Formats: sequence, structure tokens, C-alpha cells
Amino acid sequence: MLSIICTALLMASCVKDLDFDQSEDIVLTPIVELDFIFSKFDTNQFVDPSIDPAITVPEVEVDDTLNYDLLGSSFAVDNLERIELSFEFRNTIERDFVFEFGFLNEADQRIGPFFTLTANAGRGEGTTPVVTAEIIVLDNATIRTLAPTKRLFSIIRVQNVNSGLRGILDVRSKGTYFINYDL
Repeated sequence: MLSIICTALLMASCVKDLDFDQSEDIVLTPIVELDFIFSKFDTNQFVDPSIDPAITVPEVEVDDTLNYDLLGSSFAVDNLERIELSFEFRNTIERDFVFEFGFLNEADQRIGPFFTLTANAGRGEGTTPVVTAEIIVLDNATIRTLAPTKRLFSIIRVQNVNSGLRGILDVRSKGTYFINYDL
């Protein structure tokens, strides 16, 4: 019985000072994190081991395109403050990699900015990966430009490749969506 009386007093004291006219001033600011791009590239995927190691290919390019709805709805476009795309490259391959990506609309036309990042060279197969991290911030104007996104394309480029090159490039990224919604 005593606990019921104490609970009632606590509830009354919490409600007593509330001004319900201030409910119009309430702003929700949730933060949502979603996977963005995850890839693992082993040199065996793009280097033919049967080629003489003395032969060097000037540039190898690996590309991919996938369905990707960046925003999902007009609610997201109208209420997003910004999006942060965080990238982490873990590389043991003894070459720098250029990683590029961009967005396509329903007609597969590029929209918005084209992004280029560089993954630093690793120290070779079996070593601790060299980690390169970078964050790209998409402001509200860029978000509005990217609203019709339906596909995502990415390209990885590496130069001076030969069959003696060994190791793995691991790409990990996430999108952090900062929402600002007035009630």
C-alpha cells in the first residue's frame, strides 16, 4: 500500500510542472546506422596466377552496380539533416587502391557527386592490414539531389599489377542518417 502511495505522489509531482503548450517545440533527432558497402577483394579474383610475374598490367579495374534506394521515401528526404558515409579499408596488398562510387537514377543516369577515395598500400600477404578510414558527409542539398537514387555503382582501380601480387583488400562502410523531425 505504501508503494502505491509513493508512486502516486511521484507521478503527481512529475505531471504538475508540465506545460502541454510546449509540445509544439518537441523535435525528435534519432540517428540511424545502416550498412552501406561491404566487399572483400582477394588478388586471386583479379590477377591471373599463370601470367609471368615479369609482365605488369598497367591498371586493373573491378566494378559493380547494385540496386540501392538511398533514401526510401520523401519523409527521409524532408527530415534528414545529413548522412555520414564512413569507410574503412583494410589492405594487405602492396598497392594503393582507388575506390570510386556514385549513384544512378531509375534510367541508370549518374546523379549527384562522384566520390573518390584512396586505400593505402598494404605490406604484403600475411601481414597486419594497413587501415585507411574516411568519412564523407552528405549535406541536405546533396541529399535532395540524390533523392531519386535507385542504384549504386562502385569501381576499384589498382595500378601496376602482376601475378606476384598477393593479399586482400577489405572494404567496410556504413551510412549514419541524422534525422531532425518536428512533432
